[in-house]
Amino acid sequence: CLLKSPVTLTDSFPAASAVSAVGGMSLDDEALARRMQEEFDEEVRAKEARERFECPLCFETTRLDHGVELDCRHRVCRGCFSGYLQVKITEKRVTEEELCCPMPDCKGEVTVPQLEGVLRGTPLWDRFLATRAELWRPSQPSGASGRGQAELLCECPSLACGERFLVPQSVAEARCPKCARSFCCRCRSRHPGQTCEAYATGVASTRSADQELEQLIAQNRWQRCPKCGAVSERETGCNYMTCFSEKCRGKVCFCYLCGVELSTIEHYTHFPHGLFENACVKVDRRDDEAMPKASWGTAGWWSAVARDVTSYVTG
Repeated sequence: CLLKSPVTLTDSFPAASAVSAVGGMSLDDEALARRMQEEFDEEVRAKEARERFECPLCFETTRLDHGVELDCRHRVCRGCFSGYLQVKITEKRVTEEELCCPMPDCKGEVTVPQLEGVLRGTPLWDRFLATRAELWRPSQPSGASGRGQAELLCECPSLACGERFLVPQSVAEARCPKCARSFCCRCRSRHPGQTCEAYATGVASTRSADQELEQLIAQNRWQRCPKCGAVSERETGCNYMTCFSEKCRGKVCFCYLCGVELSTIEHYTHFPHGLFENACVKVDRRDDEAMPKASWGTAGWWSAVARDVTSYVTG
């Protein structure tokens, strides 16, 4: 008989690494494909992370194309930026100094193209343009050697006209080019031969409407701003008031109870019994039944708080 050499399994079959695993793909190829897929997925996640950012105002993560980057390099989401602009434009605080970056301690300007990119085609954009035109004032020549003559922007006092035009600053009385009405360039009244102060004194002594207004203010416990004299009524919130008139523009605060101007520090020190008690360091009106009680927690109050916080943060 013939003797045959023994046959081992390793001699008859290829190595395990070369055995077909799935669909004709070796184990080495399968591992390589899996690793390549993982690297691809990691690259996709890294790319998505680079295209997203966290808004520093609402702390939400959003896509870069859903945000707005200002010239100061601060980037915020479009929702927060739109809300910020709505507060500013609604209150007519749209000068270059007032309309700045919403981040604390940053005074970077919000440019008109940035505003237009977010607001164009909306009523808020129209209001911004109208307010900017309303606040515009002619630039004055600088120095004695400056060319040209200083000009004054006048607005016709007629409610049916309201035309705005420029006149030399030295002119005392202007004539409207639209309706031909003559009036004083400074007080918008007509008082030939009198100064504005003398005319105002004479009118105040004879005008019963002013007396009726003062009676109405006292009756309703309203308060005047100590800086500009604008009348204010506290609907909700505490007794620390902020004047948003055209003259003060949110930069003047005062006590609704005594009417004195307050600093930021006096927001709390001026009211020893609390912000919502009708008593301050000067007067105690807690027994005055006609004085409305300070309130908090309403939707209007929270809106006022948000507005005040925005004003404080942005200066």
